[in-house]
Amino acid sequence: MRRLPGVIIALTLALAACGGTSPSAPDSTTGAPGTGSAGTVKGSAAITGTIVGTMPTTVAVAGTALTAPVDGAGHFALANVPPGSVQLQLSGGGASATLPLGTVESSQTVDLVVSVTGSSASIDSQVRTGGAAESELEGRVEALPPATASLTFTAAGRLVKTDGSTQFVDGSTARSFSSLAIGMRVHVKGSSSGDALLARLVELQNSQADVPVEVNGIVSELGGSASDFQFKIGSTVVKGDGSTGFFGDGDKPDTFADLKNDLRVEVKGQQRNGFVYATRIHINAPDTTSPPEDTSASIQGTLTSIGGSVPALVLTVGSTTVRTSSSTTVKRRGDFQTLDTLKVGQTLHVVGTRKSDGSIDARLIEIDDDATGGAVEIEGSVGGLKGTCPSVTFGINGYSIATNASTSFDGSACAALKNGDKVKVNGTRQSDGSVLATSVKKS
Repeated sequence: MRRLPGVIIALTLALAACGGTSPSAPDSTTGAPGTGSAGTVKGSAAITGTIVGTMPTTVAVAGTALTAPVDGAGHFALANVPPGSVQLQLSGGGASATLPLGTVESSQTVDLVVSVTGSSASIDSQVRTGGAAESELEGRVEALPPATASLTFTAAGRLVKTDGSTQFVDGSTARSFSSLAIGMRVHVKGSSSGDALLARLVELQNSQADVPVEVNGIVSELGGSASDFQFKIGSTVVKGDGSTGFFGDGDKPDTFADLKNDLRVEVKGQQRNGFVYATRIHINAPDTTSPPEDTSASIQGTLTSIGGSVPALVLTVGSTTVRTSSSTTVKRRGDFQTLDTLKVGQTLHVVGTRKSDGSIDARLIEIDDDATGGAVEIEGSVGGLKGTCPSVTFGINGYSIATNASTSFDGSACAALKNGDKVKVNGTRQSDGSVLATSVKKS
């Protein structure tokens, strides 16, 4: 059985202060003069990170000689990265992925969580501080009161403070702090306040807070207590607390005390930034006779044909027949999609149940990559808007979108487009991973 998706890369882009020295940059880093132990170049970026799961052997900055090894613990560091448009290249160890980071400003710090599946990498969350621009973060809400103080929440691993002057918006609709929900994706702009971010604006990007996930496998690295625990199933991190329900095969309800390393469990929960929050854990009783047949399956391949009608589609992924239903979840870069989003030429990761004829009934389909030249449809909130109409660029959920004179605008003229607008983009995937928009429709 193939490994489940969700290889997570935790990357930290720390832009060095003028004339400062980066303590985390290894001497082995190569590139422009002044790298490594020689100190940082004025206004340059230092990129450090930790990789978990199946690791690449090197991380490099595209278009430069900058490269760094990944050590046995999954750590790497790159010094003296010039500000501007940055792409990371992850290679070796079975990995081969390119990750566009967009424009990184001088003296800005950017912290990322990036999901990698095969040759595809996408940003799950990011935190940007320093530089000329406002501090920003983008990710899913992880905690709300009473777990946090009044009018505060955590997202992308960062505490966010709000007050009476903080604006909450969902597209063009005004919202409030009470509109936030665990798992909701948000884009926050504001100023740093110690280790927290004081929010001026909170944009609700995806109201689909509950992103259901099922994970089955053997428990390892169990730690914590009943009120706050975590473990791994393969490379997937699972976390839980006092609200997590436990069930077993015996004649009495199971509890946290029954959870042990090396036991097989079935987890139902919600996708968060870098982990699965468990709402229910079924602990399978040890089988002292023969191991049960494992019918779970995980495959990755190119979507070559689509038959049937929504929701009962019949797909061909690589050489495998895949069937969908109304309970099949489709995701792209961490966000819910519909079955209509599936297009021939996409690279898909399918998780489901293997049938006796070799086909798979899909529980989860992740769109890992859209084929170059293929049609792309993505919805979300505009961020990082730059350029002059008709040629502008902006980001949506990790995608870099570009428009030109041939792009049609529906519901809002190009000149009226602004950061925070919720739009649906149809376009064509370019060879560098960006999307050239054929239409931009304001929601």
